[in-house]
Amino acid sequence: MYSMRHLSGVAAATIAVAAFAPSAVAQDSTSMWTCQYVGNEQPEPLGDREGHFLTIGLYTCRIDGGPLNGGVATGTDIWEWDGPKGVKLSDSGVVRKPGATAAYSGGTGTATLTMADGKVTGWTGSGSGKWLLGTGAWASLLGKSGTWTAKTTGPMGQFSANAKFE
Repeated sequence: MYSMRHLSGVAAATIAVAAFAPSAVAQDSTSMWTCQYVGNEQPEPLGDREGHFLTIGLYTCRIDGGPLNGGVATGTDIWEWDGPKGVKLSDSGVVRKPGATAAYSGGTGTATLTMADGKVTGWTGSGSGKWLLGTGAWASLLGKSGTWTAKTTGPMGQFSANAKFE
């Protein structure tokens, strides 16, 4: 069984999990999400086979660059794990900044644990998502989508995501 301490932020990576927006909003089409997993997510064994479990996570991120520059995201996601391979089942969140609010829902996502000497050392992931709400300066995000890649950057659920805006 993989320790949640080692998985921290995997699910949240989707956010960054969901860190996407249209290039029509701004010239810069990428942003970097610097994230921290919140709480103590624990793997929930599904009981049908070894290594098959769910993780449900809460995260918060600071966004640098792109249309959402200066925004702060909060979100939650659910991942299904089969050994070292994860598939995103759900992801949603809200990004806030004075004068603008946006909400997203994750589309697809996969993650893979990285291992060294039989121990989990981190993870990498990628996926896509869609913007469901945009107000103020972010009103044009509504209905737009994009892609993301993410990886662990430190201990205790720290990760970053690079969002590509479409």
